Amino acid sequence: MIRGCICVGVVLMVAGVCAADLGGQAAPARSPQSFTSTTTAILVDVVVRDKGDRPVTDLAAADFGVAEDGVRQTVDTFTRVSHGGGIGVGVAWRSPGKTTAVTASGRASPDTADAAPEEVTTALVFDHLSADTLRLAQRATLEYVPLSGESTARVGVFATEPGIRVVQRYTTDRTLVRQGVARVQPSGMSLEEQKADRADELTTRRRQLEGETQAAESGVVAGTGAALAQHASELGERENELSMIRTEQNMLRSFDNFDRATRGYDTSASLMAVVQSLSNYPGRKTIVFFSEGLPVSPSLSARLDTVIDAANRANVTAYAVDARGLKAKSSLERTRKELDAFAQDRLSQGGTGREGTDQPLSMAMERVEDTLKLDSRAGLARLAGDTGGLLFEQSNDLSSAFRRIDEDNQFHYLLTYAPKNDRLDGAFRRIQVTVGRPGLQVFARKGYRALRARPTVDAAGYEAAALTLLDRAPVANAFPVQAAAFSFPDPLRPGLSPIVVRFSTGSLRFDVDRQRSTYAGQAVIAVRVRDGQGHQVQTLSQQYVLSGDAKDLEAAKRGDILFYREANLPPGVYTLESIVFDETARQGSARLSTLTVPPASPAALGMSSLVVVSRAEETRNPRATEADAGGPLYVGHTLLYPNVGDPIRKSATGALSFYFALYGEVQGVKATAELLRNGEVLATAPVELPPTAGQRVQHVGRLPIDRLPAGIYELRILVRGVGRELARTAYFTLQD
Repeated sequence: MIRGCICVGVVLMVAGVCAADLGGQAAPARSPQSFTSTTTAILVDVVVRDKGDRPVTDLAAADFGVAEDGVRQTVDTFTRVSHGGGIGVGVAWRSPGKTTAVTASGRASPDTADAAPEEVTTALVFDHLSADTLRLAQRATLEYVPLSGESTARVGVFATEPGIRVVQRYTTDRTLVRQGVARVQPSGMSLEEQKADRADELTTRRRQLEGETQAAESGVVAGTGAALAQHASELGERENELSMIRTEQNMLRSFDNFDRATRGYDTSASLMAVVQSLSNYPGRKTIVFFSEGLPVSPSLSARLDTVIDAANRANVTAYAVDARGLKAKSSLERTRKELDAFAQDRLSQGGTGREGTDQPLSMAMERVEDTLKLDSRAGLARLAGDTGGLLFEQSNDLSSAFRRIDEDNQFHYLLTYAPKNDRLDGAFRRIQVTVGRPGLQVFARKGYRALRARPTVDAAGYEAAALTLLDRAPVANAFPVQAAAFSFPDPLRPGLSPIVVRFSTGSLRFDVDRQRSTYAGQAVIAVRVRDGQGHQVQTLSQQYVLSGDAKDLEAAKRGDILFYREANLPPGVYTLESIVFDETARQGSARLSTLTVPPASPAALGMSSLVVVSRAEETRNPRATEADAGGPLYVGHTLLYPNVGDPIRKSATGALSFYFALYGEVQGVKATAELLRNGEVLATAPVELPPTAGQRVQHVGRLPIDRLPAGIYELRILVRGVGRELARTAYFTLQD
């Protein structure tokens, strides 16, 4: 496997969700007090607090200064907002409801001084929370939100589980809000701590074995022949165990990066959808984001930037709540352990001349840097700080976060200015708001991107050229590409639809820098999902940057890129338009495929797609347990890689592996396998299903193919349960 060339990512997203769907209602007409910006009008929402964290309510226009990219701006309008209403129906702020707008000179504007109070819209977003942290977040929310009644503030409840799910559309009915909060389900992320504990165990055992090895080697010189033989045997056993430990450590690190990418990609897409839903509403707009952490790798950093840009353009303020509260283990403990492990490896190598790991120390240092960058707190702080909000962390008293948010909603200042730099060039413009009175804290968005149009829900600049090529006729076909989609109607996630695209890196064009002795190539994979009416419901994508030493170019060309995403689709028939775009050569290949998502029926027998298995990998992934509702291609600790159209060579394997899963009423189910060619049944055999006490059966079977002639075959699995019969088919090509 070539580092940087073989990339696997998993992201679960909801399809068919647009801004109107998230809001659940048409955006109301803007009140007289809302601002509609022209292409050059910038609105800045400002909260000011004193050293005691109390709102400052008596500032005038002359107290404020606004600069853009260091250039002082002229404030055109100044508005002081003071009114009741909030998540808690005014329990945190009881000042009279009024909004007063004044001009930059500080005089009240007569036509708006008695205007209706500014509207408030809040989105409560629960992000991949484990059972314990979800209970903490739900308890804090339910304690703060009244049992009944209405408020002028609209509140919506959303969950990313995975993808964005509308638990409760925006409403002023607090009873509905409470019911929505109570319906949010945990995602099972508590297993992350189990992985950390296992990593600690492996590190401790590895240190112990290395110490025993060094002690044994120092005593070998004075030993007899029998002692030497015994030492050699013990050394061999220790080396074997060390090798297995290092392998498992590498697996844990790989899956840790894998999980971070999954959650980060999924969360950024979900946040973007919520931002878009809020952008339809006037007035103060906030996101209360409950999360156990938001990792930001280099590739995910750009997506978070896009979310922040969209939030700032829509005047949405994000408040991030670290739902983990006070934990026994510090969030920085892992960073300390990575640094300690790196230092120990460095000392071991320097003192003995032996590598303390099977990886270069440069890679270990990169891992330390990644751990620092991917500290889950960093992403939350960035999201909140750059949108003018606040990160609430290290506290089990999450109700204090609600009080702070309500206060900010119920008293703040609005400033508008026309930027002196009116070029819409897509550049980021940094905003700095200051007040002349000393000792005050100012909270405002950090800037905006000078664009004519706001980003889309799954906006990514690298997609543009690929999607443009996808729309051209005839269909692009510059190099071989395989693509497929599958349905796994788990009762907890009935629309779960894994999507796989695969191609060889040998199809790409690489640029070689002779002076630096490096190579570089770039590719984009994009999958556009359309429903039965041809409407686009979702776009999934990933950019791949491949680079390395020029001497390794030929090896890089022998790699594969496997794009893996999981969509969550409502029942229906879908068309998937997949494209692989070579950004260097400016060419690509597209493939069309179809997918049927069956209607959800938790109590009845359900069946997944039939998957031809390309290969299997033992992962020892702690999350891949029988209780885990996710990971449709995991069977225990084994990860199955689907074959998406590659010919199967009899010379390489004597049997075809296949996989399917059953859900719901699985007791007493009988299954039969049929092999067909040109519509004619060649063979039939019963399939022995594994016993189960639950509502899911996973079966991996093998079909002998060594005596079959080359050609195209169809494998069909027939399942008969209580009052229901199901069938799934898969085609494969056999070569000698």
